[in-house]
Amino acid sequence: MGRLLLLLAVAGALAACGGATSGPNTDGAAPPPPATGANTVTISPFGSSTAETATTATEPVFPAETPSGVLDLAAQHPDGMVTYAILHEGAQGEMTIARLGGKALVAITTGTGTTKVGVDVEGPAITWVCTTPSGGDPTCADKDEGGQGADALAAAAALVGEDRVRELVAAASATSDANVVVRTQAQVDASCVTGTNATGGLAICISPSGFVTDAEGGGAIARAIAVSPDVTDADLAKPA
Repeated sequence: MGRLLLLLAVAGALAACGGATSGPNTDGAAPPPPATGANTVTISPFGSSTAETATTATEPVFPAETPSGVLDLAAQHPDGMVTYAILHEGAQGEMTIARLGGKALVAITTGTGTTKVGVDVEGPAITWVCTTPSGGDPTCADKDEGGQGADALAAAAALVGEDRVRELVAAASATSDANVVVRTQAQVDASCVTGTNATGGLAICISPSGFVTDAEGGGAIARAIAVSPDVTDADLAKPA
């Protein structure tokens, strides 16, 4: 259960368009503290609704003026669906994260195929896993017997999860060229913390509704290519 709680620290990227187009500054901003198990649900859309309420202490303001303000934006959990273009462990692919109430979905596609995972948010628990090899038919099960579901959730957490978001905010805000700006990705405005360190460019962008639209750093990328506030039970259903 402890591993599953960690793996469910995954954030989506969903919001209505809007917001300013000029970026505020980072004067006087200090990097936020590192993530701990106690604040895992702050950014994740897959946390307990009770815990989410308890850990959301600051009213978010868009556009954010500081790195901490970007984290305030991230402490929101609306339903919806986002699809990302991803680069993870050297492989390109696509990832979709969706939530509707107590149900959620993570789907990751690479050159070898697609893994879809149904999630009971309140459990938390994996409810089903479907794997589809490239050009083949899906094989589905109500249990994660091969561990593919846990692997997919781990990849999603590594790209846009709670620890990833806080790590990028802290790393970018500590650089000499740190800045807080507004960028538009997939037709959604978002407040971003950007910077450059020894590994290259860093960026983490959070939309007005609190979802990741861009997360880049250390050779890993999750960039939103489609967002929608509309999600249905059918979108989260196990493939037939």
